[in-house]
Amino acid sequence: MKADHPNPMDPLTEERENGICSSFLRKLSLTRDREKRLRVIKAYARLNTPWAERLLVEALADPCEIIRDFLVQELAHRERFNLSLACARMLHPPWYAKSALLRILGMRKAGTALRAIEIVLDDPNTDVRKSAAETLGEIGGRESIRLLVRLSKDKNQYVRAAAEEAIRKASDLRFSG
Repeated sequence: MKADHPNPMDPLTEERENGICSSFLRKLSLTRDREKRLRVIKAYARLNTPWAERLLVEALADPCEIIRDFLVQELAHRERFNLSLACARMLHPPWYAKSALLRILGMRKAGTALRAIEIVLDDPNTDVRKSAAETLGEIGGRESIRLLVRLSKDKNQYVRAAAEEAIRKASDLRFSG
C-alpha cells in the first residue's frame, strides 16, 4: 500500500467532485433495494477517478451494514487513500459512518490520523469511542497509548474494556482486574 497522503486539489475541481458525489448520493438514497445499492457502489468502486473515492467515503453513511462492510474492505485495501478526506468525514454524523472510518484507519494503521481520532474520543456514541480504542490498538505507538489511557477511564464499561485490550495489544503494559 502506498502511504496515506492528503490529496490537495484546486477549489473548482473540489466543487465539481462534490457536485458529482452529492448528485449520486441523492439518487442512491432514493433506492430502497439494498442489493441494488450495493451493486451500484461496487461498480463505482471499480472506477479510477478522484471523485469515486470521495463518493465511497460518503457512502459509508448508508444505513445498511452489508454495504458499509464492503466499503470498509474496499477503502482499507486500496493502494492509495485520501486520509484527509476520511478524517474530515469522521467529524460528521451518522455514528456508524464514523465507526466505519475508524475501522479503515485501524486496518491501514494510519498513525498520521491520530489528531482526528483524538477528536472523536469524546463522541456521544459508545460505538464510536469503542471503535476509536480498537483503532488506536491497531495503530500502536506512544501517542496511541496515551489516548488509550484516556479511553480506559471512559464512563462506559465496553469502551474501557476495548481500551484496556488495545493497550495490551499495543504495549507490554498489563492491567489486573
